[in-house]
Amino acid sequence: MRKRRMINVFIVTVLLLITIRGLSLAAEINGEIADLEFDYTYSKLDNGLEIYVFEDHTVPLVNFSLWYKVGAFHEKEGITGISHLLEHIMFLGTNTLEKDQIHKLVKTAGGSNNAGTNYEYTVYYEEDLPSSKLELAMAIEADRMRNLKIDKAEFLREKEVVKQERRMRVENDFFQSSMEEIMAIAFKKSPLHHQIVGWMEDIDNITVEQLRDYYKMYYAPNNAIMAVSGDVDPQEVLLMAEKYYGNYQAKEIDKPKLITEEQQEERVIKLSRPTRVPYIVMLYKIPEGNHQDMVAINVLLDILVNNSTSRVTKELEQRKQLILAAGARASSYSIPGFAQVILVPTSTDEIESVQKAFEDELEKLINNGVSEEEIEIVKRKVLKTNVFASRDMTDLTNLLISDVIKFNNPEQYNKEIKLLNQLSSKDIVQVAEKYFVKNKRTVGYIIPDNQ
Repeated sequence: MRKRRMINVFIVTVLLLITIRGLSLAAEINGEIADLEFDYTYSKLDNGLEIYVFEDHTVPLVNFSLWYKVGAFHEKEGITGISHLLEHIMFLGTNTLEKDQIHKLVKTAGGSNNAGTNYEYTVYYEEDLPSSKLELAMAIEADRMRNLKIDKAEFLREKEVVKQERRMRVENDFFQSSMEEIMAIAFKKSPLHHQIVGWMEDIDNITVEQLRDYYKMYYAPNNAIMAVSGDVDPQEVLLMAEKYYGNYQAKEIDKPKLITEEQQEERVIKLSRPTRVPYIVMLYKIPEGNHQDMVAINVLLDILVNNSTSRVTKELEQRKQLILAAGARASSYSIPGFAQVILVPTSTDEIESVQKAFEDELEKLINNGVSEEEIEIVKRKVLKTNVFASRDMTDLTNLLISDVIKFNNPEQYNKEIKLLNQLSSKDIVQVAEKYFVKNKRTVGYIIPDNQ
């Protein structure tokens, strides 16, 4: 079924090594941001495997990815990190392919491959393959959807690799280890309580039997989405998918219910870390990523913190010289998440003054509103970013598929564009009053350990 579709991209801002999902725009018509249109083809096999094909005949290359609707959110207590561990094990061979043979096959064909684990999904991909090699990627992923070889000795060795990865990326990184503790007290029951890599004790205790059960449960055609982009014919992709995946039976997927929680009072944690400057991390509870308030929340964060002309930048950094840097982001999950504001005071002595000055700016915004000029600056920034980002078919494909997985809605981008075009100062003030309050906030103070 071929459909005309419009897609957006999300503003991506790098701040303190953290990416931020923002709003999505493509062009401007009569003062409003217009959608970006391009084609994709959607189909579904009888066993539930969904297939999205994005044609782009610019160059004779193809990108293939297989997304499983399982990630850190679906891990039960005691086995956190198992989604990421399984991702590692998936490269250790099948009954047909030896260890590392997948890499060699893809590399020999001229492409590259890898995988990633998210809170809501795990994705495996083969990129920049010649179009004629699509069948290779199709066969590889079909093979390891069902025939993964989980050898106990290899499993134990790979677990040590994952544990070392956790030491390097979390425990030996002062900021990430701090964020892990701050998130844990901000989210006591939600699956956001643990990081994607999982707790060390849990990784250590996961058994090969638990990993096999996890693989058998979630790696099924009816829990997966195939995305193919590039120089391909959708009908040929569908026939190939039938050939390699058509005989697989759908499974009953028993996903745990995702728990969310209300916060009634401010939570505070102070952490001593090997850093030269202090950090103030504030997490405010916000709704799920497709909630209608999310567009206003993202615009608020840009006006207040992120833009070069933001109020915090002008007042706290440039005029008062209280901070070295500042930034903010809003999460976008299928469950309620958080808006994160990070301030870097010039010294530990300024922490109290910095937090007071930030709260003053927030209060001014609530009392006086924002100007049309401030909203327009955000729109222009997003427009400019997306004009460039929209030329990357892989990024656009990934954004659409992640929205399908999280919100079951490939039209999520249209919704956000419409809301952005209708956004008013009143909308921004309302979300500031509703969500950016102390009783919905967790504050983490990261203090240099020599003080």
